[in-house]
Amino acid sequence: MTVPDDRPSPSPGAAKQVTEETAAPAAAVGLSAPRWRGVLGCIVAAAMTVLDLSMTSTALGGIQETLHASLAKGALVISAYATAELITLSLSAFLTRVFSPRTYLTLLVCVFVGGALLAASAWNFESLLLARVIQGSASGAIMPFAYYSIVVLLPGKEHPKAISTFSIMVTGSYVLAPILCITLAEWASWRALYCVAAPLGVFALWLALPGLREMRQDESPLGRRANLVSIGAAVVGLFCAQYALDSGQSRGWFASGVVTLMVVTAVVAAAGFVFTELRSRNPLVDLRLLRLRPFLASCVFNVVAGVAVYSAFVLIPFYLTSLGFSVGEIGTVSLYGGTVQLVIATGLPLLLRRVDAYLVSTIGAAVFALAALLPLLAGSEPPYAVIVLALMARSVGSGLLLAALGLIATRALRSAQASSGSLLFNMARSLGGSIGAACCAAFLAIREAYHVRAGDVSAKAGRALALHDVFAVAFGILVLLAAAVLIGYAVRRVQARRPAPAKTGA
Repeated sequence: MTVPDDRPSPSPGAAKQVTEETAAPAAAVGLSAPRWRGVLGCIVAAAMTVLDLSMTSTALGGIQETLHASLAKGALVISAYATAELITLSLSAFLTRVFSPRTYLTLLVCVFVGGALLAASAWNFESLLLARVIQGSASGAIMPFAYYSIVVLLPGKEHPKAISTFSIMVTGSYVLAPILCITLAEWASWRALYCVAAPLGVFALWLALPGLREMRQDESPLGRRANLVSIGAAVVGLFCAQYALDSGQSRGWFASGVVTLMVVTAVVAAAGFVFTELRSRNPLVDLRLLRLRPFLASCVFNVVAGVAVYSAFVLIPFYLTSLGFSVGEIGTVSLYGGTVQLVIATGLPLLLRRVDAYLVSTIGAAVFALAALLPLLAGSEPPYAVIVLALMARSVGSGLLLAALGLIATRALRSAQASSGSLLFNMARSLGGSIGAACCAAFLAIREAYHVRAGDVSAKAGRALALHDVFAVAFGILVLLAAAVLIGYAVRRVQARRPAPAKTGA
């Protein structure tokens, strides 16, 4: 079972993020109400982060207008959040060895809620951006910890039930988000949306803390040691890469010495991270897993999926706002997509058992591509039905794509490799998301300026033409992704039909 959501989340194999030696004691543990409370509390905390991201995406157009932010700045709300998630995600395995479970979850929830309250009271765009970075730094560790709690606190026979609960609750957040946007944002302000995290955070801790008393601290053989060079390289590299993506358009890209320096620093830091991780006795993650071809393919596909998903977080609110939709109206049309996604989530386990995961991924990418094709063909004044259909296609396609890719990654790993494997897989999606959100905004600005200058049209007409260009590029990328996954399926079928090599006697 997997969580078919639109943000950066762990693969469905995250429930196996434990070695066989750790799983055996967990399976032998008797089921108790406090343990289930602990798991449910962690799930509520994870759903809180999904709800927050979905509400932010829906209300992004209104936020930009209120704070007088450009599209490029508005995209920072998404891309900076994704980068902070990525950094914390890379450190999550180490952090579980440093803090006790109760302290760890309490710290994460308090940081996330604190960032949400800061966002609610943001006095300018810079303060909002800081708040989103704070929230992202906590969100990147909450989701993996929720899956880890399932493995440690519940016996193996209860894992499917817990993960199904996780999937439905997280997917349900996508239904609740537009409802809250319709009510709170319309009746009060988009600032009220960030206040929702406070009661949810308190409820999550009230549920989780009693059960986490029975959860042991991660007793990895690495202990509390970590390679400081790897940590520094990861943080510096990701920060420099994000800075270059976010400010490249305004500074003229490589015409700016600052942007060039940031790109060079990011490349050097990435090379240093790989070098130290491969040689270190205390690595943050096992990069050697990328030598497994099916797993490497799933990570590459996941980068592209992350680009598409996070670009949609930026593109769709801007597109609907340009058509004159209010935050409440955006929430209304998003509600259709969220409802369909919830229905798909309930039937996804059966689908993945009956249909090859590669084919499900191909179908998901193709349906996602349809979501980009519909507004492209509809012109500058698309009918309301086309907009609703496009959002429904996006929800169905992204849900199928992300779930099936996670299953492909899971099947490529042994249980002892699941911890590092899940970390790499989710880092791939978050990295793609960070790149996608920044590049989508930059490409929109470039194409809008081009159309206004070359076609001598108004800014509104230039914006409409630029949006069509972005939809065309998104359609092409998703079609190529569908074709690549389909080729992977064909290769697997050919390899499966090959006779096994005969065993020679001694």
